[in-house]
Amino acid sequence: MITIETNRLLLRNYRATDFEDIIKYFSDEEVSRFEDFYPMSEEQVRNIIIEWQDMDNRLVAELKSKQNVIGSVGYWIDNDGHYCIDYDFNPGYCGQGYATEAGNALVHYLFESVGVSAVYGDCDVQNVSSWKLLERLGFQRISRLDNQSYKNDKLGNPILISTYLYELDKAQLKFNISNKKI
Repeated sequence: MITIETNRLLLRNYRATDFEDIIKYFSDEEVSRFEDFYPMSEEQVRNIIIEWQDMDNRLVAELKSKQNVIGSVGYWIDNDGHYCIDYDFNPGYCGQGYATEAGNALVHYLFESVGVSAVYGDCDVQNVSSWKLLERLGFQRISRLDNQSYKNDKLGNPILISTYLYELDKAQLKFNISNKKI
């Protein structure tokens, strides 16, 4: 179990008591639009919480001042051993620097505590907010990948998209460790 504290947020493991806050964004059509999932049902969110509550690579972003969950951040390791970050936030809290603050903290944790030398991120080329966030965090766009598929349509056919792939190398670290909005 880990907790990463920033000026305004606690990044921590999931809890069953987070359900009401998490369902607000994981069931949101706009949040799932660029993700590998469709808006989640109550049962799906409850299952995610159970599955992820003991995983240190899946964390919620809790707003300290209100003690409510406003988003989720995490990382996964791809088939090549690369550490890749991901994030989802309640749209009601977007544009206030919370995702930047959480992303900075997660990247700092990966470099300093986990000891990785590079972190990766990817997003749909149409997801301007996501690639702008990666760029604010100091990530460099390294390629465009076409004909990627992360989910299927209702008939089971792959939905093909183009994604941008980003990298942040520890040697070129350009993020704001003080966790202020940049």
